[in-house]
Amino acid sequence: MSVPFDRIADRFDETRGYPEHVMADILSALASVLDKQELVLDAGVGTGRFALPLQAKGYEVVGVDLSPRMLAKASDKGVEGLVRGDLRALPFRDGTFAVAMSIHVLHLISDWRTALAEIGRVTKEIYVSVAFEKEDSPAQRIRDYYDEVCAGLGYDTSHPGMRERELPDILLPDTQRPVIVHEHEVDVESLINDYESRTYSSQWTVPEDIHSEAIDAMREKYGRLGKVKGIERISLLTWKAERLRALANTETRRFP
Repeated sequence: MSVPFDRIADRFDETRGYPEHVMADILSALASVLDKQELVLDAGVGTGRFALPLQAKGYEVVGVDLSPRMLAKASDKGVEGLVRGDLRALPFRDGTFAVAMSIHVLHLISDWRTALAEIGRVTKEIYVSVAFEKEDSPAQRIRDYYDEVCAGLGYDTSHPGMRERELPDILLPDTQRPVIVHEHEVDVESLINDYESRTYSSQWTVPEDIHSEAIDAMREKYGRLGKVKGIERISLLTWKAERLRALANTETRRFP
C-alpha cells in the first residue's frame, strides 16, 4: 500500500515549509553529496520543494512521484524532469542514477523495503535522506496528544511504513551528520486548525467521530495557549546504494 498526497497538494507547501535559512542549510548538506555531472533521483519529489532549488543550482534532478496533483504543482513551479511512478516499481533501468534521495516518503509505503530495494536498483553510488526528528517540546506534546486521544478511543494513527529518520535503527548509515537544530515558535491555534482540517497523512483514515473527539480534547487542553516552542533536529544520512538491495526480503532487524 502507498498513500498518495493528491488531497493535500494545494496546501502542501504552506504546511510543510521551512524558513529560508533552514532550507539553505538543508540544500547545502544535500549539495555536499551530489555531483553536477551526474544524474540525481528525487524519489517522492512531491511539489519539488528540494528538486526545484537543486535544479536552480545546476544539478540534474529527475523527480518521480505517485500523485498526479503533486506533480502538477511541481510542474507549475517550474520543476523539470518529472515522471509519474511508484517507488515500488520504478520506471528506470538499473544504475540510471549516481545518487538517489528520498525525504518524508517511506512512512507512506507499507512495503518500504521493496521501495528501498528499487531505489538501490536504479542507483549506482549513494542513497541520501534528510532526517527530521521532532524533539520533546511543548509543540510536540500537543501533536502527540492527538495521537494519544485517538489511541485511547481505539484507533492507531501510525503510518503504514518506515520514516527515513527511523531507518538507521534497521540499517546503519554509512555517514550521519547534523545539519541544523531548528528551534521555532508554533502558533497553537494554527496547529490545532491544521489538525482539524486533517492536514497530516496520519489523520486521513481516522474515523470522523474519533477525529472530532480528539480535536475537542486538544482545544480543551491546549486551546488557551498562544505560541509555544518547537524543536526539530535535522540530519543528513547516506548509505551506499548496494546496501539497499538486500532489504527487500528481510525481516525488521538491525543490519550492520
